[in-house]
Amino acid sequence: MLHDDTTGLTPRWPFVEAQASCHKGHDAPAAGCRCGIYGAVSGSLDSLPGYLYDTAYEPDPWAYGEIGCYGRVFVDMRGVRAERAKLLSLALPADTWPAKPTLDEAVQALRHRYGVPVSGMDLVPRWVIANERREGGPPGDADLHLDLGRLGLSDRRGP
Repeated sequence: MLHDDTTGLTPRWPFVEAQASCHKGHDAPAAGCRCGIYGAVSGSLDSLPGYLYDTAYEPDPWAYGEIGCYGRVFVDMRGVRAERAKLLSLALPADTWPAKPTLDEAVQALRHRYGVPVSGMDLVPRWVIANERREGGPPGDADLHLDLGRLGLSDRRGP
């Protein structure tokens, strides 16, 4: 999810590859700020719906995007905030779209705009769409449960 703190709205994904920016003038993402490209990762507390609650877009039809994050990337209890991300694929939940022709038109428009595969929800892992928390910050006793080996990450800090 991209977020524009100057308007409080989430702009549409600009291109296949996007770079985060912050209206405060620093590089995004930054500690102590909400800037960055948001994503969810298995083992963190929020799924993608957790990010969309309390935004202007909550009632709109959703599209789930698989992204590859790079540049500066923060991983914490809420998920991922990245400097840059590349859109790899999209999935549309049919039950949130108003009508079949509208869904079909959306699939075609998204394929044309981004040049990535667009599918239904059958390829989306359950943890992506499940959300245990409706709103608010993580509880004080929350902990990450990331499989760092599978993610290609290490618990060591490099130079």
